[in-house]
Amino acid sequence: MIPKEKGNSYLVVALALIIVATQAVFLGTASFAERREKESKTVQSYLETMEYGDYSKDNIDILAKKYNVEPEYLNYLVEVEKEFELEPYELMALIAQESEFRSITHMDGGSLSYNTTQMKLPTAETSHMAITQYYNLDIAYPTHELLAEDKYYAALLAGGYLRYLHDTYKDRYESYTAYRMGISGRMVFYDQNGHFKSPYALKIVELTNSFSREGIRVK
Repeated sequence: MIPKEKGNSYLVVALALIIVATQAVFLGTASFAERREKESKTVQSYLETMEYGDYSKDNIDILAKKYNVEPEYLNYLVEVEKEFELEPYELMALIAQESEFRSITHMDGGSLSYNTTQMKLPTAETSHMAITQYYNLDIAYPTHELLAEDKYYAALLAGGYLRYLHDTYKDRYESYTAYRMGISGRMVFYDQNGHFKSPYALKIVELTNSFSREGIRVK
């Protein structure tokens, strides 16, 4: 579990973008447009100074072209993965599998699946609880508007929720299966198959390894 004392450097970016999305919903004025431009420059300046560490800038650029996604968004995902101590490219792999990085909100099984992460509102609320109570980060409460309009906020929740699942289950296959099928759905899969290595979970592992260019064979 992430220590509560750990710094949250990426939160500067997250909060700026959350503020932008919230203001866009309720204001929609010329003054908002001016503030949005200033905040975007602040975010861009931060991203330009970030360190890649275990990440390859070439890999990020390749993924950006392959999925037609902004490098800035991928760079933000890097920071979310670092903050929640996820495996490099793990959150990217999950989002690639869920939406191919496209911001799509649609009805799925009687309720909405939101944005690039395809997270539903009840799951987003659970993620908010984990992030604020267990990982001591102060973030906005999930709403329909934020989830639908702000893919950065959606990614922040997904990263925190994935960390929460890992801390709870101690098994990445179970975590991935729970993300896709739900907490109870994962047990339905287990009862039917005797393990948590669902096709979805195996695909996340495969994509994570592929994105990192490590070439590790999925077992």
